[in-house]
Amino acid sequence: MSQQSRNKGASAPSSSHLSVILDQAIAAHRSGNLAEAERAYTTILKGSKTQPVALHMLGLLHAQKGDFAHAEPLLKKAARINPGDPHVLFNYANVLRALNKTDDALAWFAKAIALSPNLADAHLNRGAILLARHELREAIAEFDRAIAIAPSSAAFANRGSAFRELGQLDEALASYQRAVELAPSNPQMHFALSEVLTQMGRHDEAIGALERTVALNKAFPFALSKLVDFRRKRADWRSFEREQAGLDEAVESGVAVDPFTFLHASSSPALELACAKVFVAIVAPERDPARPRTPSPAARLRIAYLSADFRNHATANLMAGVFEEHDRARFDITAISYGPDDGSKMRDRLKAAFERFEDGSHLTDEDVVELIRQLDIEVLVDLGGFTAGARPKILARRAAPIQVNYLGFPGTMGASYIDYIMADRIVIPEGEQKHYAEKVIYLPHTYQATDARRPLPANGPPRSEVGLPDDAFVYCGFNRTSKITPPLFDVWMRLLAKTAGSVLWLLDGDPIARENLRREAVARGIAAERIVFAPQVPADQHLARHRLADLFLDTLPYNAHTATSDALWAGLPVLTCLGTAFPGRVAASLLNAVGLPELVTRSLDEYEGLALRIAHDSELRTALASKLATHRSTWPLFDTVGMTRHLEKAFVETWRRHCAGEAPASFAV
Repeated sequence: MSQQSRNKGASAPSSSHLSVILDQAIAAHRSGNLAEAERAYTTILKGSKTQPVALHMLGLLHAQKGDFAHAEPLLKKAARINPGDPHVLFNYANVLRALNKTDDALAWFAKAIALSPNLADAHLNRGAILLARHELREAIAEFDRAIAIAPSSAAFANRGSAFRELGQLDEALASYQRAVELAPSNPQMHFALSEVLTQMGRHDEAIGALERTVALNKAFPFALSKLVDFRRKRADWRSFEREQAGLDEAVESGVAVDPFTFLHASSSPALELACAKVFVAIVAPERDPARPRTPSPAARLRIAYLSADFRNHATANLMAGVFEEHDRARFDITAISYGPDDGSKMRDRLKAAFERFEDGSHLTDEDVVELIRQLDIEVLVDLGGFTAGARPKILARRAAPIQVNYLGFPGTMGASYIDYIMADRIVIPEGEQKHYAEKVIYLPHTYQATDARRPLPANGPPRSEVGLPDDAFVYCGFNRTSKITPPLFDVWMRLLAKTAGSVLWLLDGDPIARENLRREAVARGIAAERIVFAPQVPADQHLARHRLADLFLDTLPYNAHTATSDALWAGLPVLTCLGTAFPGRVAASLLNAVGLPELVTRSLDEYEGLALRIAHDSELRTALASKLATHRSTWPLFDTVGMTRHLEKAFVETWRRHCAGEAPASFAV
């Protein structure tokens, strides 16, 4: 025998030695010493490349570390060598699923089931793939098979999700309740239950499920922010300071918090950026970093507006005039709607305003992306951000070369795939740009569009018809209850105490919120009847009743946005306090754009003092109302045509930069 042969033979471990190494490897693997286990499995496979257990276990180890690309060939080989072991086939299928090779994964799960019909997890995982593919009936059948073999909370929770997507909420609820019964200490099950209860309008029960979620895991994604949102909508302030601190702490520590809820609670642009980044990473991570091929130059710039709110909604009420005023000789304008058709006059008006109105409500995100690309859209304007019904995954696929965050979400989306945010120098001071993932487009007067085609409101009904005293000073706060905070309410109650016979006129909504606000007033020494609630009415009637009030009191840290425009259009002066983040600076932007900067205060003390001066000085009130009436038609706020031209200049500049190969950069129009 040659020396080479003798050395080769001497280095090959014996079968008994390999068996010892395998036992040691498995022991290390079970104890969590993955590095030692990997070395041992690798040693075995150097001596015996087809050792089935080592192949299987090393593949599992890579999968355990999340390295599915290296796990796949190992498990594929193990499955070929040992096709009669259902657990090998099952684990290979799981890796294929993790690699999004769903057709192959379904086939291998089926092979595992053929060998072992009672392998419940194989049915469960097949169902999960089908659920993700929206093959809902087939998914439910798999979950039912898994439950028949071995009832589990995961199977019931997934079954609930499938029924929820089908709109069969009673079936979904029953499944989620069973999931909670089987896993009462699992916060995921309580959170899932809260979601369907919310959808069913059973808010008390939903709050209870969220409370249990947070009690089990205060860092559970989105649970705390959803609980806080419920409580603030009801003016339930019993834990306000603790919940506020909890939200800030959650964002600082990287816990997932709903960004729109956080905008209502935050005064920190830095934390708002951190919140958005965590949300994006979980809900809508970048899927296609490459920009689509630049379309060939066209005579008209192709712009699409993306929204769930092309209906009787605040966003549509602000933007309708802009859509109508676009210069069709230079711009091709499309609506991409994925929200409901409410059959309203506004919906009809919007359909007529666009050259094409695409209803994507029945399409998947991928199909909407394909539609946008087929239309060769060059600038895609997202009007939703992270508001209710928004679909940021469409933007995450880089549906258009230029993507813009505008109007609906007053803050950064924290996403690399959003190129620009529309703003003005009040809502985003230049020194704050570092807190925005987008580059900032500065519009010259205010960022907010308005619709000057709305008729000026008629005189409102007599005060007596809406529950207001005829001779009272009426402080008005037509904002969502969730924007009202205890510190602000303290100010409002002091204003009532110092203004004899005055009342505070608020929007009505949740009856629990109504009772909570009245109780909070009494606790501050103000009679409950001095809080008057305005029921929901059609938009024209709502505008008209503004004329019955004397002063609109803004909120902080989230201002009135559309509500400020409504009040100013109706001729009602708005008093605001300048906040430290975008949502709290909007009213200041609007007041400056209508020539009333004197109504912008810099502290709550100044806000309170000016409100009292206005309430007690009839000449000052008359002068403010007269000034507003004059400026309404002469200042930029309600110049819809002018705003449209500014937006068009912005879109043209973003496209020029793109075509020149320049990276997005902040600029002023």
